[in-house]
Amino acid sequence: MNVPSTRSIDAVAVGTMALPLVAAALLWGSLPAEMAIHWNGETPDTVVAKPLATVGLFAFGAASVAFVRIAPDSATSTPGGTTLSVLFLGVTFAWVQATVLVWNLGYRFDVGRAVLPILALAGLLVAYAVRSGRF
Repeated sequence: MNVPSTRSIDAVAVGTMALPLVAAALLWGSLPAEMAIHWNGETPDTVVAKPLATVGLFAFGAASVAFVRIAPDSATSTPGGTTLSVLFLGVTFAWVQATVLVWNLGYRFDVGRAVLPILALAGLLVAYAVRSGRF
């Protein structure tokens, strides 16, 4: 069986994070100049300039992947191993970026509920790590 290289896993994670960035570029003119990126309940409590909300979130996600790969295991404590953690980061940052993008395009929803899929995925990752003895 061919095991994917860490570079290909990283490319999948960063590529997943890039999808909302591409969507933001295509919808740039429809996005407000100041974008909500954090909510206190249903009310946005932090707004930043559009470039920071789009490119900045992507850059933070890519830097997180690099940190997990470069930092020693003792500093990251990655449940399930670094490969699964990198994939989890890719999905999580893509989800957050998509949530920010959709909200700022004018669609309103319960942001607290929007994080539930990520919490469920995190729970599955931890359960896998515990069951396989990696955590």
